[in-house]
Amino acid sequence: MAARHGVVQGLAVLRLPPRPMPAAPRARRRRRLFALVACGLGCAIGLAGVELVLRRVDLIGRNYEPEFRAYLGQALRYAWEDAPDAPFDLDGHLFRHRPGLDLDLGSFRLRTNHLGFRGPEVAEPKPAGTFRLLLLGDSVAFGWGVDDEATFARRLEVEWNQAAPARRLEVVNTGHPMYDTCQQAATLREFLPRLEPDLVLLVYVVNDVEPTRDLAEGLLHGRQPPASEALEVPDDVWSWLERRLRPVLPATAQFLGARTDLDARVAAMLPPGEVYRPERSGKGPRGWPRSQAALLEIRDRCAAAGVPLLVFDHTRPPIEALPPFCREQGIACAELRFTADEFRQGITNSRLDPHANAKGHALLLQKLRAVLTARRLLPD
Repeated sequence: MAARHGVVQGLAVLRLPPRPMPAAPRARRRRRLFALVACGLGCAIGLAGVELVLRRVDLIGRNYEPEFRAYLGQALRYAWEDAPDAPFDLDGHLFRHRPGLDLDLGSFRLRTNHLGFRGPEVAEPKPAGTFRLLLLGDSVAFGWGVDDEATFARRLEVEWNQAAPARRLEVVNTGHPMYDTCQQAATLREFLPRLEPDLVLLVYVVNDVEPTRDLAEGLLHGRQPPASEALEVPDDVWSWLERRLRPVLPATAQFLGARTDLDARVAAMLPPGEVYRPERSGKGPRGWPRSQAALLEIRDRCAAAGVPLLVFDHTRPPIEALPPFCREQGIACAELRFTADEFRQGITNSRLDPHANAKGHALLLQKLRAVLTARRLLPD
């Protein structure tokens, strides 16, 4: 009868020493373990190196978020700053630029006039012999990410006046990041009689159906949009990696996440054959009726002042309800949208910032001038 590592001899058990492992297998095991440890350390050092490089060299536009935070903290004056407990109109001006700014945000400089609008000073009353164009919109009209001189608004003014026309063209750019149509209507309500424009242009984007008042209600009252408005967009491999890596390798996570195809992910959440419509999804069902009412107010105020109004449709994805609404309500509307081929020509600030760069603004100017010329809206 045998025992483990021993032999029974009468009442005594003799313990035999364990059989020694051959030297060659032990060495192979040590080499494999060392290789695994070295590989793990190499990968960790490599990832840390990639993270450091991506933090120092901005390949995808990581400056967008910190610049926008700086803009929020330094450029804006909120309606509730002086009297936070006093009532105010949530459909009126909630915030606007501080006047007289000269702010270096990193990738561009923001200068505002005494009215808080981007660009040079504006005379009140309007000088004789001036054709004044009032531009309404959000960050697209504002020209986020480029200096004022590169925006389509300022280039239209400069290039027109270089031809020494009989009437000088002046573009007053009231475009403001985060403005919806209600904020634009509030701008027109205040400044239409003061600035006496000869033409009003409104650049309409998807933000127009996302209520700006949500920001004020969240900051002041802690109210959040209904949970039912949250869009459950499925992950692809890039967005999944970004979420997993962001806590430890934020720059690497953003670099990988920038490769995600958001359009494809949004399409994946819809039933087969359906197309995403911003006015019917998320905040759209609540924001689109508000935007319609604001458009009608803008139309009526322009009509009462005898000022032509033109809405430029820059929505992406398209808000398909906008053109028929404008036709039914007697609002002139024209498309001012980039094509898929144009997007592939490098016309945006970066992969993380989809706003038009200087090349994109030049293309917008080309499209805008073609429409204005065809409709004979500029002075002779």
